[in-house]
Amino acid sequence: MKLAIQSVRYMGTFPRHRGEAWLMVGQDGGQSIPIDGGNLFVFSDTLLAALSPHHPLSPVPPAFGSAAGERGVFLANSAGTTRGRNLVAAWEEIRYYTGADGFPREILRPLQREQAQGIRFWPEHGLSIDGRVYLYYLGIQTVDPTTIWGFRTVGTGLAVLDPASGDCERLWFGDDWRLWKPLHDDTHFGVQVIREEDYLYVFGSVRTGLFNDARLARVRPADIARPDLYEYLLSPEPRWGGSLAEACDLGPCSSDYSVSFNEHLGRYLMFYVDSYEKSLMARVADRPWGPYTKPARIIRVPHEASSEMVYLGFEHPDFSLDGGRTVFISYCQPRFTSNSLLNLRFR
Repeated sequence: MKLAIQSVRYMGTFPRHRGEAWLMVGQDGGQSIPIDGGNLFVFSDTLLAALSPHHPLSPVPPAFGSAAGERGVFLANSAGTTRGRNLVAAWEEIRYYTGADGFPREILRPLQREQAQGIRFWPEHGLSIDGRVYLYYLGIQTVDPTTIWGFRTVGTGLAVLDPASGDCERLWFGDDWRLWKPLHDDTHFGVQVIREEDYLYVFGSVRTGLFNDARLARVRPADIARPDLYEYLLSPEPRWGGSLAEACDLGPCSSDYSVSFNEHLGRYLMFYVDSYEKSLMARVADRPWGPYTKPARIIRVPHEASSEMVYLGFEHPDFSLDGGRTVFISYCQPRFTSNSLLNLRFR
């Protein structure tokens, strides 16, 4: 299926939020998850500038410190809610979960022993079940603190978040927080979750060398916290089985990407940003499990001249217009550039 695109418009970067004592420098991530009456937005590495000289500052990794000077405040993750239906307006009105000092706070916090190992947590995607958000997240271990790329992924976990308070409980499975351990050079799971009939479909990526390929798991909503009850797509008939190592390849993707059902197209639509080509890519399929078309290059996305990569391209389907004829995709760049936004309209 060839995508008939009428226009793609760059809408600029999202506004930088501020509180009484802080200013948002920038943040990665920005996945949106529908909740009752609005949306939850989750972010990974977040950098704030403290406006008060009396604030007890948290350590800023050396590679990030220069972005906000000596008074930067680094968070491994952050989140907030909004009730707006227009994406730009919603982002402007987002209410972050804050601590007693009024600063945005981390929702996923490492134990003391994990901190000693240089591990922090990045939210992925999830969904609301009975008023609570089940949120997949990555464990990231710093191996070279002198560079922004000096980290490795150590696994994917699952947490339960109360959208009213932001209180978040990381789930444990025996003595391990990980639902999935890395395969090959890198593995991201829970990058996108969609609910269809009796199942949740949980998308992931596996990287070998420079290239990522998509994987797919499914589980019944009541069993989301049962690692032994996840099934993996073994072949496109579809055939499902219990081994992630035997899961079939859904084709090219990025480490993180989006999948949604687009009513206008009558198809499932996958978006991702090719990090090295700095291009928005799209694939479509009749079913969540595919087969997906070959990647179609939509546009080379606007970016800073200094950005060696562009990444974390996410569609926000809850904000689509005209039954999915108009969709919105955000993406990120290094060094805490504010998230950028594209408006794409199909014919």
